[in-house]
Formats: sequence, C-alpha cells, structure tokens
Amino acid sequence: MANDNELLKRIKAKAGIEMNKSVDFEVLAQSIKDHTGESLGVNTLKRLFGYKMDKVIPRLSTMDIIAQYLGCANYEALAKELGEDADISLFTPIDSVEVQCLERGTQVRISYEPNRLFTLTYLGDFEFIVNDVEGSRNIKKGDLLTISQLAVGHRFLVSRVVRDGEDLGAYESAKHKGLKSVELIG
Repeated sequence: MANDNELLKRIKAKAGIEMNKSVDFEVLAQSIKDHTGESLGVNTLKRLFGYKMDKVIPRLSTMDIIAQYLGCANYEALAKELGEDADISLFTPIDSVEVQCLERGTQVRISYEPNRLFTLTYLGDFEFIVNDVEGSRNIKKGDLLTISQLAVGHRFLVSRVVRDGEDLGAYESAKHKGLKSVELIG
C-alpha cells in the first residue's frame, strides 16, 4: 500500500506515530479506542496499512470508526472531505459475504451487469449449488461452484465449476464493474 495515501497520512498524523513497527499498531488501536470508544483489532489495522498482506476488504463499520477517529461523522463524510482526487480506493468498504462464515443451506443472491442474476445455496467448504440463473450462458442451474469471496465491486471469481460430475474449470465474470449486489435471502 502506498505510503503517500492521504488517509494513511491523516491516521499517522492523528496518532503521532509512523506505523512501521508491529507495536505501533497496538498503540494506534488504543488511540482509536480512547478517541472513539470503539475497538479495532491490531490485525485489522495492519491490513489497512499493508503491514499484513492478507487480502481482506475492510468493512464499512471499520471505516466508519476510522472516520470518527479522524473527526468525521462516518466514512462517507470522510471520503467527501478527502475529495475525489484522494487515493482512498484501497479503503473503499464494500458489501461482502464472508463465505467461510456461512451456514450450510444459506441462500445468496448476486447480480452484475449486464442483467446477470444468480441464486445460490451454500453447501459448505466454499461450495455452492446454482438454484436459479438469469442472463448467463456459461453457468447453469444445478452447477456446483467453488467460491471463496463474494463482494460488491469485485469480480465474480469461481475457482471451479462442476456440471453433471464434470470439472469445467474456473470461471470469471463481472470484470469491469464487479458485482452489483450480494445479499443473503430467506
């Protein structure tokens, strides 16, 4: 992550630390708690600063706490304050489903342009079965999909498609604008 990121600069300035040692993130976590009354985990902060290279997307609630720490009401207000020219794209929170936390049988509906709509049921171990599909020629009802991430604004990445027992390989779509919606349904 770029060190010249405006958001990172503001956090460093507010905390009064450079954020280049592991202990700095413990200090920052305490400073955030002292100023906002809210807690953020040390590992979450390490991810935000690129100190820990996990590919985890920040939650909106995390970014709202960061915004409050910096004196804004919420993340949306902070983004407006920083302006369009500020490089905050790496911090843009998105709606996502943490696949590893889903219970078996949970249904998920996703959509993306142009007019693609999928209803999936989680089977466990990152596998979904396609219950219904609109607008796709490549994915069919009944296909088994292996998916590790479902997040608005990100590509639809399926590491494996199995149809009638045959492994069809990987599938990727929504490359330009990413998923438009991801929702859990009854």
